[in-house]
Amino acid sequence: MEESNAKGFYQSAMQYGTYLGIFWAIMYIMLFESFSSPMISMVAMAMFIASPFFAGNLAIRYRKTECGNYIKYPQAWTFLFCMYVCATLLSAMTNYIYLDFVDKGGFIMEMHNILSDVTIDPNTNPSMLKQIEAMAEVLSQLTPIKITWSFLSNNIFCSLLLPPIIAFFVRKNTEI
Repeated sequence: MEESNAKGFYQSAMQYGTYLGIFWAIMYIMLFESFSSPMISMVAMAMFIASPFFAGNLAIRYRKTECGNYIKYPQAWTFLFCMYVCATLLSAMTNYIYLDFVDKGGFIMEMHNILSDVTIDPNTNPSMLKQIEAMAEVLSQLTPIKITWSFLSNNIFCSLLLPPIIAFFVRKNTEI
């Protein structure tokens, strides 16, 4: 790849990665707020499932606008990987900002309240009660930075796993 083509390639990957990162940021904020409304929870889950399709759609848009509707598998994989890395960084930053400065522990408290409600139920199995207490102990140690690192590591794993799969569907080796 020539230097100018490579520069445009990575700039496009960052641009489309920013779009994917905004999509993820909205999805995560909806996930954090999902305890207040079942509808928000369903929309967040739908966005989670739709995320690889959205990434594939962005890569197809790149293929059509920048590559003359022709892209080989290695280039598609590289583009998607760079796009996912940019999206991961943006979503990690927005997750931390939201959890630390906007939410201020509300997400963790809602999860703790749900576990408390289950422990109050007299029909709760004693072995399940021990597991719930262990989960409550782990929850009490969570901080916004730990939650952000957890989501960041999950997104990095997805950045390694999904782009090779999506690239298979995005690639177009021959002009028709």
